[in-house]
Amino acid sequence: MTQKTLGDYLLDQLFQRGVEHIFGIPGDYILRFDKLIEKHPSIQFINTTRENTAGYMADAYGRFKGLGVACITYGVGINIVNALSQAYVESSPLVVISGAPSSAELSKEVRLHHLFNKSLQEHIESTQFEIFEHITVAQALLNNPQEAAKEIDRVLMACLALKKPVYLEIPRDQVDQEVAPYESSLSIPEANTLALQEGLSEIRHILLQSQRPVLWIGHEILRFGLTPQILEFARTHSIPIISSLLGKTAISEHDPLFLGVYLGGMSPAALQEYVNSCDCMLRFGVLLNDLDTGIFTAKFPQKNQIIATTQEFKINQHCYPKVAFSDLVSGLNLLDLQKEFPSDYRSIHKPLKIPFNPEPSHKISVDRLFACIQSHLQPEHVVISDIGDCLFGSAELELEFNSYLACAHFASLSFSIPAALGVQLACPARRPFVIVGDGAFQMTAMELSTAVRNNLDPIIVLMNNHGYGTERPILEGGFNDILNWNYTEIPRVLGKGRGVKVTTEADLDKALAEAVRTRGEFYLIEVDLAKHDLSAVLQRFGTLMNQQAGEKKT
Repeated sequence: MTQKTLGDYLLDQLFQRGVEHIFGIPGDYILRFDKLIEKHPSIQFINTTRENTAGYMADAYGRFKGLGVACITYGVGINIVNALSQAYVESSPLVVISGAPSSAELSKEVRLHHLFNKSLQEHIESTQFEIFEHITVAQALLNNPQEAAKEIDRVLMACLALKKPVYLEIPRDQVDQEVAPYESSLSIPEANTLALQEGLSEIRHILLQSQRPVLWIGHEILRFGLTPQILEFARTHSIPIISSLLGKTAISEHDPLFLGVYLGGMSPAALQEYVNSCDCMLRFGVLLNDLDTGIFTAKFPQKNQIIATTQEFKINQHCYPKVAFSDLVSGLNLLDLQKEFPSDYRSIHKPLKIPFNPEPSHKISVDRLFACIQSHLQPEHVVISDIGDCLFGSAELELEFNSYLACAHFASLSFSIPAALGVQLACPARRPFVIVGDGAFQMTAMELSTAVRNNLDPIIVLMNNHGYGTERPILEGGFNDILNWNYTEIPRVLGKGRGVKVTTEADLDKALAEAVRTRGEFYLIEVDLAKHDLSAVLQRFGTLMNQQAGEKKT
């Protein structure tokens, strides 16, 4: 077997796992590895404007392609931590590769740029490694050529198996070192087949007694590719499906079994009433958090709760250890139920009205904005929502399978613009349709220069409500106000793209139609909204947040 250098071996391993783009910022500790990326025949280096947005792009890329990679320099590159934390919380397969000083440099006991200099007396610099240990599932310092290939394999396997981020640190003098040959061996975690069979038997018993079950699915169904299995089970027995916000479009929302995104007390009244009336809930791949539960207002049956994630399998208070999530989902289709449940749920799901009939002189409102968006969405579109009213409004859109992306758990502002670029690079046949508020947009707007450089053409609907609208119903103050940009001038600054400002329903309808027709450049639509025009869902969210915090709005 021909020996490879550490850098070449790592890149080849990434390419074998589907990686064709790596996102990052060049820096002296990682430059040599960046040059190897540039020389690689099948992987392209995508320069970004900052490390955090490189992380966002790689996160989105990984959610759609199976594995994303971001590349940073040492020390100053740790502003990627925010994006990495989001990937950790929301189960995204992301690899962060960081350059580092060589052991020879550290041995000189001098203060080096970008370093924390916490441990100079031991000739090591471990602070960054320790930081990343808390937000990754596997890490490796690649400072031993004899072990490097084995360590790379271990870390990448953990990333793909768990759908969580990992960290690789490469001292800059190790990039061109030849690594010892290593034959990868796939190790399958031990599964408890007895617990699996007992659990499936108990599920069968509960469903045979049930009259009105509901299946609540989350993002883990999508991450682990289990949509066909879960749909087969639901269709066989006519069990209606709701999804978490993070799991939105884990199935096609045009499916007659789909009732909507369930957000507890923030859901439409008809959906709340139906879920509250169910006598059995099968919760698969849903990791409960305050947003997915409508600030903990979700109602569950007093008994007959079946909970399954990659972390646990529990029926009521009965826990089944070491049951593989994928085996359990597949096993549902082996249940001998011979039962089909009533279809009285079919009247619950009422999508937004199509077609949209604009009132020419009416100023656009938040509620009418989303009705208009729904009427222009195409099957190839991927809706990418930022945090704010755009998140709650987009939850009501009816979309195709795997056509939605939002940081609906970590809830970090500014994900949407860089995420759009990651999605389009991962899936060139898809077109990102971004919905973002003005506050979030200002944080990462300059990644549109990356879109221009790489000939990407997202559609961006910018909801300009003149500040941080999400915070206003929680607590109003001048801190929620921001400078109003001339947003439509951004294409002129970047030398490419189109921008238009709309105020009426007719203007918005016309602009969206033009944006869908226009290809080859980004299309920015600034929607001028009243400062306090908030959706009913967002107002309810603010009330619930204040109640949870035990505070009164003043």
